[in-house]
Amino acid sequence: MNRAQRRQQEQHQRSQKDTGNALNLRVVLNESVAHLQGGRFAQAESGFLHILEEMPRHADSLHFLGIIAYRRGALPKARDFIEQAIQVDGTKPHYYFNQGLVLHANGQLAAAVEAYKQAASLKTDYYEAYANLGNVYRDAVNLPKAVEAYQQSIASKPGYADGYNNLGVAYKEQKNLDQAVEAFQQALAINPNHAEAHYNIGTVLHEQEKQDGAIRAFEQALRLKPHYANAHHHLGLSYLWKGHIEAAVSALRHSADCSQNHGKSFSLQSVYKSRVKHDAEQVQYLMAHGLLGKEHAGYCEALQLLQTRALETDSDSVRMVISREECEAIAPSFNRILHYANCPLLSQEAVNPTLDVVEIQKRYNQQQPEIMFVDDLLTEEALASLRRFCLESTIWKKDYENGYIGALLGEGFSSPLLLQISEELRVRFPKIFRRHRLVQSWAFKQDSQRRGLNIHADAAAVNVNFWVTPDEANQDPTSGGLVVWDKEAPHDWDFNEYNNTQYKPKIFEFLEAHGAQTVRVPYRQNRAVIFNSDLFHETDYCVFHDNYESRRINITMLYGHRLKA
Repeated sequence: MNRAQRRQQEQHQRSQKDTGNALNLRVVLNESVAHLQGGRFAQAESGFLHILEEMPRHADSLHFLGIIAYRRGALPKARDFIEQAIQVDGTKPHYYFNQGLVLHANGQLAAAVEAYKQAASLKTDYYEAYANLGNVYRDAVNLPKAVEAYQQSIASKPGYADGYNNLGVAYKEQKNLDQAVEAFQQALAINPNHAEAHYNIGTVLHEQEKQDGAIRAFEQALRLKPHYANAHHHLGLSYLWKGHIEAAVSALRHSADCSQNHGKSFSLQSVYKSRVKHDAEQVQYLMAHGLLGKEHAGYCEALQLLQTRALETDSDSVRMVISREECEAIAPSFNRILHYANCPLLSQEAVNPTLDVVEIQKRYNQQQPEIMFVDDLLTEEALASLRRFCLESTIWKKDYENGYIGALLGEGFSSPLLLQISEELRVRFPKIFRRHRLVQSWAFKQDSQRRGLNIHADAAAVNVNFWVTPDEANQDPTSGGLVVWDKEAPHDWDFNEYNNTQYKPKIFEFLEAHGAQTVRVPYRQNRAVIFNSDLFHETDYCVFHDNYESRRINITMLYGHRLKA
């Protein structure tokens, strides 16, 4: 064989090898995509990384690694992978679409807008990109642009029921209620089984105080989607607004059943140490009082072991890593409501009948801005029953970094007595609450060794905040209550700006610039602070005894909507 023949043979062998490598990489790619679609992220990731070892600029592998990182919640890593894929091949519209998903989830709204616009420019009928663009504009509180984007999504796909539903939501947020209902009805004309459109029509009717129609809409949504937590929640509010308290509690507890994942497994890699501490204390308390049976002994032991380990970990860390075995040991109960304490309607008044209604209403309306406190809010029987409900009900599933834990109206914090109190307040003090109805309520339990709520305002008209823990638990009678600033949140600020810790420096800058003064209301059991919801407020410095029954418990009721005040 001469030199030319050998060279030709070597070229043929190289060509065959390259072809074989390409075929092998194609097999690896297909298998990895199948793993990704099946949720087997580790196998998928291994395959894509193998391809990149051979072809470092393989755009699809970079893109798929970005998707895996996104689904794992590793947003910076996801963003970097997808950006690399775009640098290699900037012609793929779905690369930009997924870039928009990641940027939106990471709070980079302006960049997400540009990503979705680029996706739509490469694929003019990309209705999903227009729909997500509308979602970003909604989060950025640019509702005219959101409406425009949703209209583009509908134009790109005639007969797009979700597009009309999205458009209706944007109209509703603009307070264009007639246009909102029309859009929702168009969604239902396309898809009569669109549960979200039925629900959204219900929310409009509820806001218009047309409760019979709202109830029918929510019930239709629930026939189509029985575990629709928001529909159960709003059905409960509609029943409450009609004065049907027992039906309201039933609906709200169905909402809690859905939102608390009853009976479902869950996976956690870390937990708040303050949550472990509370739950360990509560389960021991309930077992000691015969309110939980021996079948929960294993759960109690698992929590106690975690609590012991939490005390041994880094004291500066608010979270602790848990093993798979530890997670499995608490999984059956950690996110499940094991017990509701009985907290029934009272045959007599729950709000103290000796309160001077005329004087209290006069004081509230003479204050500018409106802020005052009322002592001895509830009768002794109502106070004791509500406190027992907070101590015994295992509803405390909402964790906060400061160490307090919470329960909202549709997530377990509902009882006949609570709703009786909310209605009695509204009816007894019409010159404070006017036509405003209860829109939300919650309670917080504070870890005695941690701080309380940061500064914020609320999206309502009137706040009622009251405390139920005995005064003996508070080691500093001059503090432990609420601090309220006498300046309202600007009306052009959105919810994130006045209700998010991220904007705390901006809030204090605003208050300082306007010479805001503070009103400090010291803690007292059965004391209620009633104030304009637009006022910034935060928990005062607290020093309570560090045991389960001494935890500071505050209850909040919100009435009306901010823009209707």
